[in-house]
Order: sequence, then structure tokens, then C-alpha cells
Amino acid sequence: MLLRLCLRNVLATRHISVKPTKSPEPRFSESAAFQGRKRGAGVAQTPYRFDYYTTDEFINKKLLSAIGSLVVFIAYFAYLRQPSDLDEIWTAPPHVLTANFQRKMLREQIKQAEAKGQDTTLLRAELDYVDVKEAALQIQFQQQDRKKRA
Repeated sequence: MLLRLCLRNVLATRHISVKPTKSPEPRFSESAAFQGRKRGAGVAQTPYRFDYYTTDEFINKKLLSAIGSLVVFIAYFAYLRQPSDLDEIWTAPPHVLTANFQRKMLREQIKQAEAKGQDTTLLRAELDYVDVKEAALQIQFQQQDRKKRA
């Protein structure tokens, strides 16, 4: 009988499935890969970090640098710079510029025609006519200036 009782207990335990105990899954925030902040951390303000570029000293140096650069720029262009060809072009009246440009172009055309062995009498006559054109342009520009002033 004792044997029967033992066998019954063994057979009964054989049909009962024993579930292995699983360990709970670890949370990501508890893993080594977590780089974030913990709960409650970061609530207090971070301490002030000193920044040189926001100081009054830097702002004053920047302002003085800008003013100094402007003074040097004005001094150079107002007093130190020597006159150049561009100054002559900017101050010359338009009729003189136009006539000089036409003369230069005609002289180049005459040189090219002579190099090719062509007749240059028409080009030379046109070069002489540039003086007449210059006088006419001078009168025309003077009349336009008078209309603008009136």
C-alpha cells in the first residue's frame, strides 16, 4: 500500500507541468546603453556658464574695432589715396569720354586695315569727324543739364 501511494504521487506529479520561473525583462533605462537622465534629474537649473563673447569687454572691443576700421577707410580714401585713371574717368564730362572712346576705336580699326593692306581714307575722315561730333555732344549735354536745373 505504501508502494501504491508513492506511485500515485509520482504519477500525479509527472502530469503536472512545472513552469520555469522567468526573470522579468530589464527596463531600457536600467541598461548600460541608457544615456539619458534619471527621473527628477535636471529639474534644477544648470549653473551659469561663463561666455567671453557675451561680456562687456568683448562688446567694447568689437565696437572699437568697427569704429577704427571705418576711420582708417575714410582716412585712406579721403586723404592718402593718389589720383588714378578711374578718378579722371569719373570726373570727365560725358562728351569727352565718348569722343575719346570713338577715337581709340577708329585708331585700332585703322591699324587693322593697314595690316591687311586695305584703304584707310574713310576711317581717317571719320576720325577727323569725331571732333565735330564731340562739339555737338558737348552742346547736347549742356542743354540736358540746363533742363535738369530748371
